[in-house]
Amino acid sequence: NGDLQIGWLAPSRDDPNERPVFLDGRRGGVSGRCSLYVDSNDGGRRSYLTEDFDAKPYLFLTSDFFVQNLLIQNRHLGRRFHYLEQPRSALTKYFKEDPGERVKDVAPTGGTLVMFDSVTLPHEVMATTERERWAASGWFHEAQQPIPQRQLIV
Repeated sequence: NGDLQIGWLAPSRDDPNERPVFLDGRRGGVSGRCSLYVDSNDGGRRSYLTEDFDAKPYLFLTSDFFVQNLLIQNRHLGRRFHYLEQPRSALTKYFKEDPGERVKDVAPTGGTLVMFDSVTLPHEVMATTERERWAASGWFHEAQQPIPQRQLIV
């Protein structure tokens, strides 16, 4: 549906499934009006975890703590939230690393082919510092999902 997965709700005693958390960046059809949601078990509707909020640059400097305690109103669900990858910024060195995530550096060696799911795998291409870079990129897209008609705030 074009919404970005930004995190997960970890499994719990009541819900043994890890659930993807998505950012709806056009809540109510307004660009920049955001909310976080998970898909319902039947896949027919969205269960919103947060009230609507405006996209602000400081959101990209946050940690799990901010989302868990300030954005998600339901404390039980909030404790289950963790980012796919912690946002990185000049402040990153002051936050502890997520022990469940691993980083794989790929050396920019000629003839290297890297293939991955760019939606579910956070990634970054670093700037070149000494030479010009030539690259070819391509994307395979799946069929778009229908927009859910029913929505529920939990």
